[in-house]
Amino acid sequence: MAERKGNRKGRQRLTAEQRAQFARERQAMCGKLLTQEGFAGALVVEHVRGSQYLLRLANGTEVYASHKKQRTLPTGALSRGGWRLWDDRR
Repeated sequence: MAERKGNRKGRQRLTAEQRAQFARERQAMCGKLLTQEGFAGALVVEHVRGSQYLLRLANGTEVYASHKKQRTLPTGALSRGGWRLWDDRR
C-alpha cells in the first residue's frame, strides 16, 4: 500500500518521469481531430492547463473543453472520446 505523506486526497505522488510523460501526452493531443459525437470534426488547438483544451469546432467556433484521459491513448491524428465542454465553476 502506498504511503500518504502529506497528500490529503490519498493519491500517490507522481514521479518526475511520470509528470514529464503526462505533459508529453497532453501536448500530443494538440492537432488531433475529434470523432466523438457532438465534437466530430473539431480540432484540438491548444492545451490550456490540466485537462482543459481549446478546440476549434467544425464550424470555426472556438470553445474550451476538458478531456478525460482514456485508458488507451489515441493513436494517429484522431481522438475518439472523453471530451466535454468546459463548465465555468464560479
